Amino acid sequence: MIISSKQLTHFSIHAVDDKVGGVRDILFDDETFTVRYLVADTNTWLPLSRKVVISPIAVTELVYDDDTVHINMTVEKLKNSPSIDEHKPVSREYEENLFKYFGYGYYWIGPGAWGEFAHPNELVELQQAEESETLHPQKASNHLRAVGEVGGYEVATTTDNVGHISNFIIDTRSWKIVMLVVDTNNWLPGGKHLALLPNDIKNIDWAAHSVEVKLSHDELVNRPEVDSDRISEDDYIDMLCKQLDR
Repeated sequence: MIISSKQLTHFSIHAVDDKVGGVRDILFDDETFTVRYLVADTNTWLPLSRKVVISPIAVTELVYDDDTVHINMTVEKLKNSPSIDEHKPVSREYEENLFKYFGYGYYWIGPGAWGEFAHPNELVELQQAEESETLHPQKASNHLRAVGEVGGYEVATTTDNVGHISNFIIDTRSWKIVMLVVDTNNWLPGGKHLALLPNDIKNIDWAAHSVEVKLSHDELVNRPEVDSDRISEDDYIDMLCKQLDR
């Protein structure tokens, strides 16, 4: 399934025994452009609004009809999971503690976005805490960033700044970000919502709040527009990606 970050952050989260708030934000890896965690809005069910995250490994179903994310754990299991400090980056030490708590295999052990697997659900109940680091070297650090943070960053072409990041398009089979959307409303008359691929991105400058791309001004503004009403249609995003690969 294809979904936008704007859609997903309006979904509610359902554990196996009750509803547990909604999706507050999305954390992604800025090297692989893979969604690593959904940040749960815990205002109504946890004291002091303690923040918890949910890995796509736990997601069993997304239901568009009622805007819900279903996860394979109880409210109590999630409530007692390690919490995050939303004002600090998520560390690898935190991730290790989280994955040990849930019994997941480590996604950072192996060659792919999900370790040895193509899909995150295959890491359920595959605890690898005692695997040898010599046989399976761990990535030294993570590169987790929040969609809510990067959304709004200016887009710097090779010649000037054109628009800002306004949306992320996610394939929920692999949880890869397959496309970003550039909103040019504040830069160009009439404003457009232009398609940008992850491999178009040269660098994300966190200090300058900008996304540097490999495209010139003209190359970017000539990109196809993304129709937000069609994002979830079968093959629509694939069609746009094929246009960009020509």
